[in-house]
Amino acid sequence: MRLITSLIIMTLFGLQLFATNKDSLARYKDPIPMESSISAAPVYSYDIVDFESNSIPVDERLFNFHVSTLEFVIPMDYNSYVKRQIDFFGTNWQKRLKEVITRSEFYFPIYEKILDKHNMPLEIKYLSVIESALNPYARSRSGAVGPWQFMPATGRIFDLNENYVMDERRSVEKSTEAAAGYLKSMYEMFGDWYVAIASYNCGPGNVRKAIRRSGRTDFWGMYHFLPRETQNYVPKFIAMAYMMNFYSEYGITAVPPIDVPGPYHPVLCTGSLSFQVITEMLGVSKEQLMAYNPELKEQVIPKLSKGYWLNIPQEMVLNFYEWESDIKECSIEHNIAVKELEAAQPKYVYHKVRRGESLGVIARKHGCSVGQIKRWNRLRSNVIHPHQKLKIYRS
Repeated sequence: MRLITSLIIMTLFGLQLFATNKDSLARYKDPIPMESSISAAPVYSYDIVDFESNSIPVDERLFNFHVSTLEFVIPMDYNSYVKRQIDFFGTNWQKRLKEVITRSEFYFPIYEKILDKHNMPLEIKYLSVIESALNPYARSRSGAVGPWQFMPATGRIFDLNENYVMDERRSVEKSTEAAAGYLKSMYEMFGDWYVAIASYNCGPGNVRKAIRRSGRTDFWGMYHFLPRETQNYVPKFIAMAYMMNFYSEYGITAVPPIDVPGPYHPVLCTGSLSFQVITEMLGVSKEQLMAYNPELKEQVIPKLSKGYWLNIPQEMVLNFYEWESDIKECSIEHNIAVKELEAAQPKYVYHKVRRGESLGVIARKHGCSVGQIKRWNRLRSNVIHPHQKLKIYRS
């Protein structure tokens, strides 16, 4: 009897306990939200997403909602011009967009650091996508080079040096510094980021001409008075800024990282260090070291009075400085061997053909014959072109 009484009391107590905690339990009917310390791995795929009528399903309302979540300084306008570019980048250009998304993981942190230093809007980084698809080796038909596509004359204004060894327009850091300086000066001149971006494309002269003809100082007001390419340039910038932030909303993914260099750090190379010796001592291939230094045209260390900052894999920095004396010693031996080898071979220089020059003029200038120049350069006729490089052996 006592046992039965105890069981009844325990049962009643359990029911009371359940009733007491019923409301508390109800609060946890859904899983408790938890912050995971492990971020989701990025999704990579080569698959192309098809869209009906090659149109990205975004309208003004959705566009404005999306961009309202971004902390942009530059306004993001939506209109038919922008929508046309969104459709282009999301469909016809989707393959390259996927590649750019992957490259941006490497390039954008570099851009952002420099833009922030200059107190510039970080979204300016999307201009480089429009210019070069984040390719430091990009070259336009007009001769613009690098991730920010500087022409030779403009590059020289912003101290981007070019010679037979290097082209600093291809340097990610140096060209970004130059682009930030240019765009900042254009913003100070016009007081409008859209107009500053337009001037990056067509130059301040064309912008001032559009202002005079339109009587307006805003981009959309002068739109029809700008060059056709520039009319599309700002809409492309807005569209690219949008797609680079919301591509996943439309099922688009990045491609696996294959041609993107890993983390690197610059080291100061003084004296006459050998590129080949550095690669051998650090166990890095020449191709890999060139990829870390896209401004280099040749596998040599430029000889500058203040030394040259060479990018090497980040994990090799300590090794470089620990072995620096050995690298210098081996470089001296290597350079001596190279000079001895060169001394045993005929010396030659390259002559860059100028407009109006003929083989006869060039031959007289270098003290050789036309036949020799043709033989040295395997020319079948006397026809040469401006900017052509001809090998001239010294006697």
